[in-house]
Amino acid sequence: MRAARLNRLLGARRIVPAVAALILLGVCATGCGGGGGGKATGESATSEPTATTATKPGGAQAASGAKLFSDNCETCHGFEGAGGHVGPNLQKSSVAENLARVEKQVSNGGGAMPPFAGVLSDKEIETVAHYVVDQLAPKDD
Repeated sequence: MRAARLNRLLGARRIVPAVAALILLGVCATGCGGGGGGKATGESATSEPTATTATKPGGAQAASGAKLFSDNCETCHGFEGAGGHVGPNLQKSSVAENLARVEKQVSNGGGAMPPFAGVLSDKEIETVAHYVVDQLAPKDD
């Protein structure tokens, strides 16, 4: 009886970490916002959609870009683009200095990054790209 119970416990000790790893992987993948389900900006699997952030002039555009970045990019690129579990540190990236390259990367994806065309509107991609270039990319001082 004891041997059977011990075998069940040992089997569970192998399965639980594997299941936990799969759950964590799924959370990270969905947190990147990539490709799945055509969700609108601000919409998550567990909450009602929030208002879509559109481009606005001046400081409002920076705020819109920050919100879009937070909602769609921060999970992989880290807080203020300082590097995350998957995405590179945008504060030290030469790619992040070039608006056309950032827009292309956000639209088409590449490497581990999923494409956001179809997830974000063209205007939202433009807004978040401006935020990355203007607020996060390294500056020549």
